[in-house]
Amino acid sequence: MTKENYHDKGYKELLSKKRNFVKFLKNIVKAKWVPLIDAKALRLCDKEFVDILFDELRSDLIYYARIAGRSVYFYILTELQSTVDFTIPFRVYKYKSAILIREFENTPKAIRERADYRLPVVVPIVFYNGDDGWSVTRNFKDYLQDADLFEGVIDFQYTLVDIKMFDREYLLNNRDAMSAAMAVDKERGGDFSGLRDTLADIISEKQGFHPEEFADFVTWLKHTLKHRVKSKEESNHIVKMVEKGDVAGMTTGFDIICDNIEARSEARGEAKGRSEGLGVSAGIIRALKENVPISQIAEQYGVEQPQVEAIRDAVFATV
Repeated sequence: MTKENYHDKGYKELLSKKRNFVKFLKNIVKAKWVPLIDAKALRLCDKEFVDILFDELRSDLIYYARIAGRSVYFYILTELQSTVDFTIPFRVYKYKSAILIREFENTPKAIRERADYRLPVVVPIVFYNGDDGWSVTRNFKDYLQDADLFEGVIDFQYTLVDIKMFDREYLLNNRDAMSAAMAVDKERGGDFSGLRDTLADIISEKQGFHPEEFADFVTWLKHTLKHRVKSKEESNHIVKMVEKGDVAGMTTGFDIICDNIEARSEARGEAKGRSEGLGVSAGIIRALKENVPISQIAEQYGVEQPQVEAIRDAVFATV
């Protein structure tokens, strides 16, 4: 499974739960319209659009909501890959159009032909966790060639949520599943120290989480950690310690992982050294058999002349 796939699945599972999506809007999107959402009317409805968006929704989500008695659709495009996709403006346009076309066609003719009929707003949100800075235009107008020469061209702006732009402490202080996952996702160092410290902080704030939201985070962590640790047994141990709220046990788990990584690295180094040593010795022996001068052999293989002489004496003394 690629990095993108396991991240897609993990975040989609988190955001598919209404309680996490509401916190995501409140703590991460933070737009002025967020407090106006009728949470009771909020529902996940991406499966209703599979017929027009095909497999595009494998990692994306569509929510239906009501704001001030009006219908609103939220389209969450999860762009979870290492590099940015410069086709995002068109992809968002395609999805917005598909949602609006479906809404229009499913509205009775008598209603949609009324003077006061209005299509619902579609709010596109691009959620990005890549390493590269986001350099794609957020205005659709800028994606059009020579748009400034013409009036009335199509234009809209999508909301960008870039994990790199969020402060670690802010995310941890939110004490919710989505923010905790984003804080963990920010820590991608190979030595695991940042990841360990972030998990320790999350454990210490466990009591501040809603129990169901902490459980959602643990599920996300279990799904993603095994791909970073590369050991199911070791990742399961850490997840179990996080779930129990055991900082010491979690830290010990990472110490074991680091020790194992170091041991494997040393073993690979020793094996490489032995292999290279054998290769050098075999080359020197072949050169000696071909009567190549010792000084030339030493220079070719980067060794001292006495070392070449020792190999000659050891190998050819009994010949």
